[in-house]
Amino acid sequence: MTGLTYATYVSQIATMAVVPTTDPNYQAVIPSMINYAELRMQRDIDFLNASGSFAYTGTAGSASLQLTAGYPFVTVENVGVTDPATGYLEQLTPISKEYLYAIYPIGTTQSVPKFFAPFNDNLMLLGPIPDQAYSYTVVGLTRFQSLGYLPSVVSAYGGGLITFSADHGLSVGNSITLSGFTPSGWNTTFTVIAVQSSVAVTVTTTAASATVVGTAVNESDSTFISTYLPDVFIMASMIYISAYQRNFGKLNDDPQMAVSYESQYQALLKGAVIEEARKKFEASAWTSQGPAPVATPTR
Repeated sequence: MTGLTYATYVSQIATMAVVPTTDPNYQAVIPSMINYAELRMQRDIDFLNASGSFAYTGTAGSASLQLTAGYPFVTVENVGVTDPATGYLEQLTPISKEYLYAIYPIGTTQSVPKFFAPFNDNLMLLGPIPDQAYSYTVVGLTRFQSLGYLPSVVSAYGGGLITFSADHGLSVGNSITLSGFTPSGWNTTFTVIAVQSSVAVTVTTTAASATVVGTAVNESDSTFISTYLPDVFIMASMIYISAYQRNFGKLNDDPQMAVSYESQYQALLKGAVIEEARKKFEASAWTSQGPAPVATPTR
């Protein structure tokens, strides 16, 4: 199976859209196109591989658990607390905040929490109120890192040292493309020759330290979606590129373009949804087996 890298993705979409890969207008819509396709697929498909687990430490006497700033979860699935008396991770039961307030009003007896209620995207309410700083494990649905994604560049120093605002995920040999920098010697594609830290890499350039910092794209990047679902990814992207080509509606040059890509996307989506259900043992009769329309009797 051959997946897509950022470079091959850009090339394939350009070929299907019949535009040069260097067209500045096409280049300008690539980030939005990727965003549209990836978000649509992640809302349509409940990816098992998108589950994430994060550890937190609560505060004694606080009836809430503050999650990571920026909220890593799209949906929280489980909250567990480690009981120091047993060492076991015990699952909390989700309830509404109104019910939680009713059965555990402020000032009630404190002990190991047994329930949680979402208050907002960054805060979980707990009941009973914790009597000590317990350790929590929160599991939920996250978003995949986007194809070609790199965090914003903080600085670029003479000698090729580039620092990012967050973990870059790059390895030696990865290709990154920089644009919008001054001096212009930074604005080209480089190969990472050394990973200095989780937020810094070195590339081969003699350009002076940047006085204006631009953006960086990981040209050789690949993601779960681009590797395992390149066909669905391409179709979702072509729906978006139809808008770029002004073929989204009935009054445009080819009103059937977006409709055709939408139909093909929906056809491919069905198989992808079944695959994810099988991974989670949520397929036919709660097994990992695919639907068997000719099996008698049915599972």
